[in-house]
Amino acid sequence: LIGGVDMVTADDRRWKAGLYGLPRRMGKLKDLSRFDASFFGVHSKQANTMDPQLRMLLEVTYEAIVDGGINPASLRGTSTGVWVGVSSSDASEALSRDPETLVGYSMIGCQRAMMANRLSFFFDFKGPSITIDTACSSSLLALQSAYQAIRGGECSAAVVGGLNVLLKPNSSLQFMKLGMLSQDGTCRSFDAEGTGYCRAEAVVAVLLTKKSLARRVYATILNAGTNTDGSKEQGVTFPSGDVQEQLIRSLYAPAGPDPESLEYIEAHG
Repeated sequence: LIGGVDMVTADDRRWKAGLYGLPRRMGKLKDLSRFDASFFGVHSKQANTMDPQLRMLLEVTYEAIVDGGINPASLRGTSTGVWVGVSSSDASEALSRDPETLVGYSMIGCQRAMMANRLSFFFDFKGPSITIDTACSSSLLALQSAYQAIRGGECSAAVVGGLNVLLKPNSSLQFMKLGMLSQDGTCRSFDAEGTGYCRAEAVVAVLLTKKSLARRVYATILNAGTNTDGSKEQGVTFPSGDVQEQLIRSLYAPAGPDPESLEYIEAHG
């Protein structure tokens, strides 16, 4: 990011570049097939029918807890919660295509509810375990929900995950038909030259705790909230700048910082 390196590539690691007229460039993760099943107590039959998103989420969650200076074993049996934002599972469709070959494990390994529940099971977390699907805002809503739960005393720590792995071209093709994709695979956010967004993969986990319990702090959340646009003449998929502005103003006012003092913004592509 600091070096300005473009990580978006055009290759056939998912499907043939340019298939169906899709943008040739997209962001892809490496080594989806690698997974230490025995470490996470997953039988090989289950691992082979588990969504790669979930396999990688187990790994990055363990890494996030350790990176935060905490021994994962010390959280066993605690009220730690799990919130995961994910809106699709291409693996579920692929692994359940032929009814005669179903063994049942793909339902456990690919169902979106399990994206959160499998973490709670492996780490023995007793707090809320919730998967959230609000399309492109799923992981942001997961973060906001976890933040509110910690503030409300529902739990003292929470794992927040965000997942998106693109195994099949079907969803991308529908986005393209709706005119949402950039044909050159470049987002150009806040740019009049922008023509759409570039699809990309990610599997991310962060650990939230109360500040008094934190050992290694990367950032502090001052406020978080959500709203929705309601009815719009343009249609259900069009954003409302006015309603988004209302939300931002309602969050910044009680939190204190001057919006003009911001130096970095993470936003939708």
